[in-house]
Amino acid sequence: MNKIDNKHVAAKINLIKLPANSPFSFELDQETDWVRSFLLEMNENATEKSPEAYLDDTSIFISGELEKKNKTDMGEFLLVKGTIEADYVTECVRTLKPMTVQLDVPFKIVFVDEALASTELFAEIDETYVENDVYEIYFYSKRTVDFQDMLHEQIFLNYNQYPVLDADAKLEGVDSEDLA
Repeated sequence: MNKIDNKHVAAKINLIKLPANSPFSFELDQETDWVRSFLLEMNENATEKSPEAYLDDTSIFISGELEKKNKTDMGEFLLVKGTIEADYVTECVRTLKPMTVQLDVPFKIVFVDEALASTELFAEIDETYVENDVYEIYFYSKRTVDFQDMLHEQIFLNYNQYPVLDADAKLEGVDSEDLA
């Protein structure tokens, strides 16, 4: 399997530059500017310090593989499998105390041409069976895959919007009988 250098994994992938039927592995972290922007956004809910100040205490790692393929009924498509792992800082919604949250998101994505979005094969579905597995469908335009946008969506679909530091702890000044 070929490996793509982290510095060369673009936020937008040009399918013309990828050879068909040749899988590539990738590993990304906060050293890549556009991946660092995800971590900064994830750290925005912690208000003790700026999101940048938390960069030394937080991390993001995205790894996986991608492969360009071609099928008669789908045309040119890109399969992407991987995992997003992150530790980010936020605040407990109950106590407003800072806390670290872990994110571990596996993903399986197939990018197909947006011209197929309205066809019977892809209309009104959000996943499809291809290459002996089920993949979530994303569309590309002008043979350009928006890799950054897909990863951003995967992160924030799984981002904990209401983190609680200790769900069983009693809140100061609140009588638990008053809540019943």
